Order: sequence, then C-alpha cells, then structure tokens
Amino acid sequence: MRGIRLRATLFVTMTLAVALLVGGLITTSVLRGRLTHNLDVTLVAAAEDRATLLADGADPATLTDSRLREALVWIGTPAGETVAAGGRILVDQPLGGTALGTRTVTAEFTEQYDDGLETEREGLRVHLTAATTAAGDPLIVLVGTEVEVVDRSVNEVVGILLLGSPFLLLIVGGLTWVTADRALRPVGSIRTDAELISSHASGATIEIPNTGDEIEALAQTVNEMLSRLAGADARQREFVGDASHELKSPLANLRIDVETSGRDVDTTSRQLGQIDRLTAIVDDLLALARNDEGQPVRTDPVDLDDAVFDALAAAAPGHDCRIDIDAVTPTRVAGDGAQLRRLVRNLIDNATRHAESVVAITLAANGEGAVLHVDDDGPGVPQEDRERIFERFARLDAARGRHAGGTGLGLAIVAQVAHRHGGEAVASTSPLGGARFTVHLPATAVSDTRPSEG
Repeated sequence: MRGIRLRATLFVTMTLAVALLVGGLITTSVLRGRLTHNLDVTLVAAAEDRATLLADGADPATLTDSRLREALVWIGTPAGETVAAGGRILVDQPLGGTALGTRTVTAEFTEQYDDGLETEREGLRVHLTAATTAAGDPLIVLVGTEVEVVDRSVNEVVGILLLGSPFLLLIVGGLTWVTADRALRPVGSIRTDAELISSHASGATIEIPNTGDEIEALAQTVNEMLSRLAGADARQREFVGDASHELKSPLANLRIDVETSGRDVDTTSRQLGQIDRLTAIVDDLLALARNDEGQPVRTDPVDLDDAVFDALAAAAPGHDCRIDIDAVTPTRVAGDGAQLRRLVRNLIDNATRHAESVVAITLAANGEGAVLHVDDDGPGVPQEDRERIFERFARLDAARGRHAGGTGLGLAIVAQVAHRHGGEAVASTSPLGGARFTVHLPATAVSDTRPSEG
C-alpha cells in the first residue's frame, strides 16, 4: 500500500506545486500591473497639478520639489531646453524625449543621496504633459520615479511565496500521506487477512471494515468469493476421497479374481502389477485428500529411525541396490505417525527406483530440528525441475521418468506432509552424483531424542 500512498502524496504535492507556481505568476503579474497603474495615476496627477499652477503664473523653479521618493521633476520647452529641474534624480534634459504620455525608459542618470551623488543606469517610469505659462509660452512637465518602487513591492511578495510554499507543500504532503494511510488501512487489513488464509482453510473469511464505502463492499465481495471457493474445494476433496475409497474394494476383488483365475504366471504377474499400481495411486489420492482437509496435525512421538528401517524392510524385495544407513541416528519427532512414515517410505521408494547401485540415508537431530537426507546415484533432478518435481503428477524428462511402480504422487505427499508439520522438502544434487531429497522438520516438532538402548 505504500506505493499508492506515495503516488497519491506525490500527485497532490506536485499538483499543488504547479498550482502555486501558476498562481504565483498570475499574482505577481496582476500585482505588478496594479502597482504600475497606481504609480501612473500618481505621476499623471502630479504632472497635471504642475501644469495648472504654471498656467496660473507660478514660477517653474518653485514646482520642482517632489513628494515622491527617488522622484524627478523636469520642466522645459518642447525643444528639450531645461527651464527648471529638481528631485532626487538629477537630469538636464527630458529622459526618453519630449513625446507626451506615460512610458518606461532606461537611462543613465545621477541620483542624489545624503552622502553624495551616484551615477546609475536603470528603468524609470515617467509621464509628460503639455503646459503653458501665464504669458502663453508652451512648456512640458515631466514627472517620474524609478521602476524599482514597483519591483521592490513585487519582489517582497515573491519572497513571501518562495518562503511559504515549501512549508505549505510539506504540510499538504503530510496531510495527504496521513489521509491516504487512514483510507487504505482497511485495504491493508484485508490483504493481511487474505495472506493468513491457507489454501485449505475452508470457511475462513476476512474481517469486514465498517467504513460504509467501496472498501467495505470489496471485503464483502471477497468473502463471497472465498465462500464459493471453499464450497468448490470441499466438493472436490469429497469427490476425490469418495472415489478413492470406493475404488479400493473393486481393486481388492479384482486382485483376488486374477490370483484365482488359473492363467499363466506371466499374465497373472503382469495383471497383478497393474492392479498394484492402481492400488498405490488410489492410496496416494486418498492420502492427499485426507491431508487436504486441513485437520490439525497430531503431535504423537514418532521414531523416524524406526520409520526408516520399516520402509527399508518393505522395499527390500523390490530392489537390488546397496542401502547405506550408517548415518541414521535415533531421532524422535512430534507429529502424525502414519503421515511421517508415509513420507519416509515415499522418499526411500523414490530413491531405490532411480538409483543405479547405491542409496544413502542420513537422519539426525540438531539445534534447528530434524534433518533427513535420502541420496541416490541415479540421473538426478535438473535444476529447473527441483520445485516442479513436488507437484502432483509432475512429469520430468526421460532421464528421470516415472519408473514402474511410481504413481507421480509420492513426492507431492512428501512435500505436503513436511509442510503440514511446519517443515519443508527440497531437492538438490547428491554427493553420490544423483538426486538428494532433504526434509527439514523445525525444532518445535522435535521431541527429546530417544535414548540409546543399552
């Protein structure tokens, strides 16, 4: 969910940043225009007031004082000859010419300060208006001031925007993150509940948040979907279990019929082999179906070393490879005895079917739990198939294809039983050159190691 929160926060923050930028540009542009207009009104009024006084007979020299900071006043003839001038900006000619009207000019001039004079070159806002003396002589009145008067006010506003915008973006971004987090928290709860629901947890549902919005509707929809899936899963398990159970009796009867049919030995042996294979598949399907029911695992003490020896005794008539059990040590675990014995038997049956000449079994308990290794010197399992080999009816290439007697479900049962006991089953390369199948059972599933009998 952090990705959604991050994207939402970035989107809102970037949108606000763009809005602030555009708004700032518009604000400063409008402000500059308004300030310039107000300045022009002031300049026009000052020029026209002086023109009126000149028409009334006032002395031009008395009209050069300015109440505008850093202002200039110039009175002269239309030919540009100076009659009188004053103000903080000292000029001896009309800046920008004698054309009437208001405009901005850039010129070099001398400005008078308390500590002396300084020559500068910058923009001035000026207004020129026509005037006449009492005697009827034509004059021009120029009043102006530095554009800096406007720039200073605009720059102050820009500074405030630049200083305040990061804090505003930070506050809005934080509020957006918190708001998105609160809005998405029910979604995170739904995801967590969904992760805790195992594939065989029939009837499990997620908690419905009381939000009254689309998230609550989503949770209800997910629960309805889980209910449908649970129903379909239960029907499938029931079908597999019933079918497997119902097939056991016909297969047993068929075996009796074949054994008593009086046919030749080869035919009988071949038919019995097929019946045994079908029986093994049915037994494995029934075991998978029972494990799929998700019932709690028993925690009885189970001697894994005895399970190894029992599996070897059962497999002895059907193989001719050497079995190395020197590394099998007495190890007791807590679990379902029938399931763990099937796990051991399936691993050993798989190894003896694929081994060329030797199978090595290692069993020991350590600080992390119990570890069972079953190695063979057969063709091994390719790297890309070491996870797929634990799938049901997984088919590998011909090098390690399904030999006679294999059902394609044995290793799937091994992985399922290990997982139900809190452990795992993995395939790797054996030191013998073939395949190594390893089962780890966690320390919580291991009881006290059985004492050696003396």
